[in-house]
Amino acid sequence: MTRKVTLQQVDHLPMPLIYLASPEDLAQWSVSQLAWDLEQGQRDLTLSCFDTAPLGFSVAKAAPAVLKAVMDFLYDHTEVEHLTILCAGETVYRTYSLHWNIWYAPYKPHHDHEDSL
Repeated sequence: MTRKVTLQQVDHLPMPLIYLASPEDLAQWSVSQLAWDLEQGQRDLTLSCFDTAPLGFSVAKAAPAVLKAVMDFLYDHTEVEHLTILCAGETVYRTYSLHWNIWYAPYKPHHDHEDSL
């Protein structure tokens, strides 16, 4: 299932004009967007992730909530062929990538410990 997912950094994404009070609200909203696209017959889905500081919570809290909800959605909807997660800017991309690599990556990136000594 995880091989269906690609994370991609983009420079700018429009932030939705909605109020989301928590990372869990954002996760629910994200899944509702994916479900709507799937109902419209799309099988190659895209999810936009953005800086959540203006909403009152950090990207570090949003990323694990959104990724867990999205992965649960994918496991329940095997008809999805691919999901691209677009991350607005480097900070959002790095945060989502970190959580992706910790919890969902099919392999873990190599870390050369000798360079850090």
